[in-house]
Formats: sequence, C-alpha cells, structure tokens
Amino acid sequence: MVTRLFDWEERLHDYLAAQEGAEFVWGKNDCALFAAGAVQAMTGEDPATAYRGRYTTAAGSVRALKRYGAGTLVSTIDALFPQRDPGFARRGDLVMVDGMVGVCVGADAVFIGEQDEAPGLVRFGRDRWVKAWSVG
Repeated sequence: MVTRLFDWEERLHDYLAAQEGAEFVWGKNDCALFAAGAVQAMTGEDPATAYRGRYTTAAGSVRALKRYGAGTLVSTIDALFPQRDPGFARRGDLVMVDGMVGVCVGADAVFIGEQDEAPGLVRFGRDRWVKAWSVG
C-alpha cells in the first residue's frame, strides 16, 4: 500500500496545475495515466510503470490491462487500492465516472479530457461518481 508524502497536497496541486490545457493522448496522458500521475505526485510511487509506453490506442490500453494488469481498469485499480464509498472519497482519492478514472479534489473530481472544445481538466460532481479508491 502506498503512503502519501508529507507535502502531498502541494504536490497534487502542482501536478493538477501542470495538467491545465493538457491533451488526452492514449498511452501518454489518458485517464488512467493521468490518475497514476496524481498518485505518483502524492506518494512518489508510480502505479502505472508497467503500462507507460506500451500502448497508443484504446484497444492497446485494453490489451495492456489484460497483459500487465488484472484484466480491466476497475479490477486493476481494485488490486492496487482499497475501495471506498464514493460519498466518503477525500481529496487525492481516485474516483470513476462513465468508465473514466480521475482524482477527487473535494466536491468535484478532475479528469483529463476536453470541455467546450478545450483540452485540459474536466470536472464532475460527486453525484456522478460510481466508484472510489483510497490513496494512502
């Protein structure tokens, strides 16, 4: 199990600020690698080391999860982090909306994507979260 560093909040803030305007790119900055980057920022440990550079498409990500993970995105995250009720997710925990994984920042969670034709961080409120995992 990973442990958050003493300055995890500042590290998470800096990571998310650097993602403003970033584009979604399979295998480089997709939802899973975005969330893994947040975990790495908070803990110093990258849960996606085995996946980085291994795929460039949606189909490739599915193959990578089958080959290096636990089969699916949800089962892979389940193997790494304990689930928690989405209503009790706290800042820095991972959450899921519509099959995408993002990071809780309070009443909202942020995801890498596009909104109003502008790339960057997209927010979804807690009422949309269907799963959550505790990070440290």
